[in-house]
Amino acid sequence: MASFKKLLREEAGVRLFEVGEPKSFGRAGGCHYRLSTIRQNQPRVLADLTEAENAFDLEVVASLMDPVVQKMMSGPRH
Repeated sequence: MASFKKLLREEAGVRLFEVGEPKSFGRAGGCHYRLSTIRQNQPRVLADLTEAENAFDLEVVASLMDPVVQKMMSGPRH
């Protein structure tokens, strides 16, 4: 069965998505949260929204301090 993916937040190359099955989308316990970044870290999956938001905030700070990410973000866009 296909799942839904909803972008909740995006900043500094970091994205936080809510992912769930169609019947459970938007309900507690029926979804999880996926954190992705352009840094070398692997995407993370979290079950709790508060933990996901905290992880998002920490990853944004890390991305803003990463010179490689900053160079990628300030480069020319095609």
